Parts: sequence; C-alpha cells; structure tokens
Amino acid sequence: MRVVLALVLVLGMNVAASLLHAQDKPATPPEAGTPAGAEAAKTAQQPKSAKQKDRVFYKDIEGTWIARPYQEKLTSTRSPRAAASANMATAIKIQRDGVSYPMLITNFKRAVLQAIIDIQPTSKPKSYRLAVAKEDTGVVNASDLKFIYFNGERNADGVFKTLSIAEPHFSKRKFVTYVRLDGELEKYVNNAVIAGKYRDAQGAAYEFTEAGEAVLPDRKFVYEVSLDAPAAKCDVIVSHTEREAEGKERIGFAWKGDALQLFEVTGSKAPLTCAAKPFAQLTRQ
Repeated sequence: MRVVLALVLVLGMNVAASLLHAQDKPATPPEAGTPAGAEAAKTAQQPKSAKQKDRVFYKDIEGTWIARPYQEKLTSTRSPRAAASANMATAIKIQRDGVSYPMLITNFKRAVLQAIIDIQPTSKPKSYRLAVAKEDTGVVNASDLKFIYFNGERNADGVFKTLSIAEPHFSKRKFVTYVRLDGELEKYVNNAVIAGKYRDAQGAAYEFTEAGEAVLPDRKFVYEVSLDAPAAKCDVIVSHTEREAEGKERIGFAWKGDALQLFEVTGSKAPLTCAAKPFAQLTRQ
C-alpha cells in the first residue's frame, strides 16, 4: 500500500460518532469497567497530581509524525528504498475528523487505523498513554481499549516537536522517536527526494514540483514517490493514486553524486524493474 493512499484514506473515513468535548478539555482516565470516551469524560476524576501545564489535549498531538531514523536516512540518501532499511520506517497521522481523532499508523506497506478515545497521564513525568479503540462510537467499554504509551516534552513555545512512541503494530512496543512535520508527508518526501528544476545534457528542461507535478520535455503528469520498497527494485515515481487515478506513468530514479538519473521501468506487477542505463541524466538548476 502506498503511504499517500493510506494517509488520504484517513481523511475520508468516519470512524466516529460523538465523542468529546475533549479537544477543549484535558483527557482523563476511565474507571475500570466503565465506559470510556464521552461518557467517561463526564464521570472520571482528573488525577490530583496532574498539573495544568502537563496536561495533553488532542490538538497537542494532532499532525503527521515520522520516525526519526527513517527521516534522517531519507534525507541523507534521497532514496526511499535505502531509507526503508532504517531501524524503524513508520509514520503516524493524527487528524480530527468531525468530533473524533482517527490515528493511522503505517510502515508504507500496510496501515492500521484506530480511534483515539482518551489521552491519560501515567505515574511518570512527561509520560502518557493513548487509549485507542477500533472505532469511536461515543461510548466505548474500557475492556475494548488498547493503550499506546508515549513520552514527550514541550518546547519553549509549548509545542511537542518530537514524541517517543511505543506503538504495538510495527515497532512491537519499542520506544521510537517521531518528528512532527510542518506540513504534509507527501510534500515533505517530494522535497527531500526529488523536487527541483533540472536540465539534461541537451539543455532540455525537467521539473518535479514539491506539490507533485512532473514536467518533462514531452509530457506532464501528477506524481507521487513510491514509499513501498518491496514494490520495485529501484526508486520510482508513479502517477498519483488519487489525483491521477487513470495515469500509468512510472519513472525510475537514482542519484549519482549531484546528478539525477531517470530510468525506464518495466514489469506489470511487483516488483517493478528499472532499466540498466538511464534515459536521462539531469543537473539541478
């Protein structure tokens, strides 16, 4: 599964019914055997030791988070396939959908979608846990909750820029540092990997924009960078899954020093293969 498709799906899925006034209230732990979510928020008591400045609201962790080992390798190599060998190649998307907060976790091959029901402090400083369920139906039994632990410290502006998260699906509850992106994952990847203006040896112009438009001498198309490493034996850009669903473009790419090489791609199913020699070698302008 391409991560872009996975992250777009979360925006169109309604995992919720009614929950929460909690985006404007600090989360509180449910009592054992009682409903969680909206009903629990009305009855559960806030821990007496909690201080206002240490409380975490849903909006405090909303956004796109990328595992730091993956981010650093992607930036240094400009190769999604190379970055996939990082200790943890995962991303997390938390975004409000109506009155609920779906949480999507992906390793760029598959994705897990859950609903955040509550954010609870633990007994340790700057340590919390997400109470999550398969869906948010407004009233969720405590027995249906699973917990994802995380640690975090706000910066001088009161914002979480990094979180250490022990998600259970891909990291097997090992704490991994995640970095909060300022914008969309797709644009971040485009910019880190391929976005820019180029010319080939004959002076022909090429451009791959941060927004996902590929402009070649003979054609244009909307692209996305494939983050699913097993899907091809080389790094590839393909027609955008959502914005150009009927598109069939596939171009392999690799960096050779400061030169961007483009390759023809062959194969009808995974793993795709790149030609041995590039059809163009580009210099950044």
